[in-house]
Amino acid sequence: MISEKTISIIMLILFSVNVSAQNETELNRKFGFRDFCFDKNIRTLLAYKTGNEMSEPYVELNSNENITFAFDDLSEASRDFYYVIKHCNADWEEDNLFVSDYMTGFAENNIFRFNSSINTTVYYKHYVLTIPNEDVRIVTSGNYLLKVYDRYDNKPVFQKGFKIFENKVALSLKYRHIVNYRTDGKQQLEFSVNRGSLRLQNPYSELKLRIEQNSQRVPSQAPPTISFQNNMVIDYSNATKNIFKGENEYRLFDTRSLAYNAEGVNRIINQNGEYHVLLNIDRQTDRETYQYNRDINGKYYIEADRMIKNSTDKNLEADYVNVYFTIEDPNPQSNITIYVYGALSDWGLKPECRMEYNESRQAYETTLLLKQGYYNYKYVAVDNKMNFLSDFFDESFAQTENEYTVNVYYRGMHDRWDRLVAIESINTVK
Repeated sequence: MISEKTISIIMLILFSVNVSAQNETELNRKFGFRDFCFDKNIRTLLAYKTGNEMSEPYVELNSNENITFAFDDLSEASRDFYYVIKHCNADWEEDNLFVSDYMTGFAENNIFRFNSSINTTVYYKHYVLTIPNEDVRIVTSGNYLLKVYDRYDNKPVFQKGFKIFENKVALSLKYRHIVNYRTDGKQQLEFSVNRGSLRLQNPYSELKLRIEQNSQRVPSQAPPTISFQNNMVIDYSNATKNIFKGENEYRLFDTRSLAYNAEGVNRIINQNGEYHVLLNIDRQTDRETYQYNRDINGKYYIEADRMIKNSTDKNLEADYVNVYFTIEDPNPQSNITIYVYGALSDWGLKPECRMEYNESRQAYETTLLLKQGYYNYKYVAVDNKMNFLSDFFDESFAQTENEYTVNVYYRGMHDRWDRLVAIESINTVK
């Protein structure tokens, strides 16, 4: 007779095949994730305010600031990349405006700036692009997608979101610690909008507010609604709304050195010129006790101690290594697919980040090719009803350090697009 556990394993495999057949790009769209990478040779895709690699990719309209986009191409062939920029609405849907409505310059532009890796076991070309530049200038605030294509076949390579904002309204933002058994493990925001210079006729229809936790939209989180307003202030505070799972601190590992086992690393193997990094085996976190872990909210930064003396270009000298992820689960559920998630997955569900269950080890496993650096990550799940479960292996705590960002969008009665008229962030600890 087949045991219940064997049946569970068979169902688990069948469900994994089903999710594999699903287009993960469609799942990402369903969950509101905006960044997609379509090419397996494109790695370490970053976007940030120029000068601060840990910052978010948004700058003020008509300022002297710009946004840097960087990525590596691991293919050996010579490739010709070009990019287009698309304006999006508050929910990151392309709004099909004329290019002249939101930018000056040509609709398509080449990416010329790249350099080859130096003394690495894995060869790559490192590309850099800044927006705005001498070819492109943004003239309208809002959400944007940078979309990169390969000119050889005109197939999409990746898309990455960024924002251009205006300071048109003042945003008052407060974090509230909840003490309520019904909302245990959760966090709440209170905020209001000062009308400023905007001539609002109907804020219920003209304003849209979107909240991000650690720079990412929270799937299934309802947009804020107005509680009350007067001639100056529009208040969104509500005792039962704007409540978020506190989640847990991110897990982490450090591959900046390949000479010794740093934080989160169990073993490093150099086999036939390739590096293999086996991380410590992960387990489900304690369901009752919160433990502070100073993370970087799911991000990573590139760095390597093997750099040439006096060199300053870590982006060309950091190597790529195979990183092995394992999380124990002696009782796997048949309706669940597990993913490694964070900035290392481009904040989405990637096929290579999908984990397979190893029955002999009673654990989920996957291997990712990652550039040397310091990484945060977590494990998330998708069930057979296509629900995104961010705390499947990790309990949610009210004490968790998170950064919340409130984006205020405005579309007047006769306007054709959403303008980003305010953006403000608050940290639950700092």
